Amino acid sequence: MNIYNKNNIIKQCLAEFFGTGLIILFGLNATVLSKLSNYNINYLDISIIWSIGVSISIYSSLFISGAHLNPAITIFLWSISEFNKKKVLPYIFSQILGSFFFTMIIYCIYRNILIVFERTHKIVRGTQESLDLASIFCVYPKINTLFLYDFIAEVMTSIIFMIVIMLLRHKKKYLLTYSYLSPILVGILIFFINISIGSYYNITLNPARDIGPRVFLSFIGWGSLSFTGGTNIPYFFIPLLGPIIGINIGGWLYKKLIIKN
Repeated sequence: MNIYNKNNIIKQCLAEFFGTGLIILFGLNATVLSKLSNYNINYLDISIIWSIGVSISIYSSLFISGAHLNPAITIFLWSISEFNKKKVLPYIFSQILGSFFFTMIIYCIYRNILIVFERTHKIVRGTQESLDLASIFCVYPKINTLFLYDFIAEVMTSIIFMIVIMLLRHKKKYLLTYSYLSPILVGILIFFINISIGSYYNITLNPARDIGPRVFLSFIGWGSLSFTGGTNIPYFFIPLLGPIIGINIGGWLYKKLIIKN
């Protein structure tokens, strides 16, 4: 059987596109309403919504594409020869495109209230003061945090995240969990990460979740500031490289030290 069948890869890429997009749709909808509306949505509510969005997204694509929904996971599975190298770039492109496209949908839905908010608070897109508004869509430096600490937090959290993910997908021992319960358990894991570490540090765990909205912001007024975040070292390196490094280290630790093949 040809595992790189063109019909299969199209379906799988569409599943990755839609699954990653759903994460963005649920998550950004919550952050936009929290910032721009009168709805009383706090950080706990946002964490719950993100977590449910992740679970639903995994269910929507698990039996079609394997529910990577994350370039870092795709890269790791390729690195251990569990994923066809010909599918790596199509998967990653689909994930980022899904994130970008569904960010655009959220923006179009809330564009009017976003503009009203800018006018009311005299915010000019592309200025340092506009980053607080841009943080609705992707992560930027928080007050009293350092680039190095944010990077370390992202890497360490991604390591733990990947070890747990690998435990959940260990088919021989956890077949039932892997097939039906793992999306819920992954959502719960995301919730606890967000509500604990994520309440102080910027934790994304997924390069596509951040880079898609960031690219979109660069097109609608934030320009290069959407990538740099106004810091000497471009801030987007943290959500881009941190998860890739952390998830690959976590997966390696699992393979070599926890479960020896």
